[in-house]
Amino acid sequence: MYRRLFSVLILFVLVFSCFVSVLADSMQQGSMYVNTANGRALRFRSSKSTSADNILTEIPYGTKVYVLSWDGTWARIRYNSAVGYVVKKHLSIARPEEYSVVQAQREQAEAVKQQEKELKAANSKLDHSRVVKVESYDVTVRTGVNGLKANVYQKADLTSTVTALYSEGVRLVVTASNKDWAFIYNGTDESTGFMLLEDLEPDIMEEELLDD
Repeated sequence: MYRRLFSVLILFVLVFSCFVSVLADSMQQGSMYVNTANGRALRFRSSKSTSADNILTEIPYGTKVYVLSWDGTWARIRYNSAVGYVVKKHLSIARPEEYSVVQAQREQAEAVKQQEKELKAANSKLDHSRVVKVESYDVTVRTGVNGLKANVYQKADLTSTVTALYSEGVRLVVTASNKDWAFIYNGTDESTGFMLLEDLEPDIMEEELLDD
């Protein structure tokens, strides 16, 4: 009985191994696309080597090729009826975007990183001590640049959430401050937040008129 069970187990293992082998072969083969990181053409070689004398041709970015098998860092492919090798990391299952689109996305991401870096640098130079209560006084938003709006932040920190944008001339009330920040109150919609003092100008002229 045990011998029969052992024979059945061996048969199952053999069948399963064949199935896995067939499945692996099918997964190894199929259409893929040239997707180089720099948008350049991919070198199509006669052997698995990066030597200069085995280059058959160059395959343009985004071109569909047929993968026959994988071997380490290489893919054996068919391209225009020729069979050869390419570095497999430069192939993708999905068709890549036009490289101009990819480049624009990368440049935008790089610009965002640069802005974040500059923001953190500017933020590090500001006073982050506790904003303390002061005698309330009226101010007007003064950005100094036509069309530019001043940010209202959730916290006294340039990296915190921007809760509102105020145009030049908006009237507000300062109720607390430190060296660089002001806690403001907007009487129109009863909102509050933190703003840079450099974006606010005290209503000195109005105070002088009231004193008179």
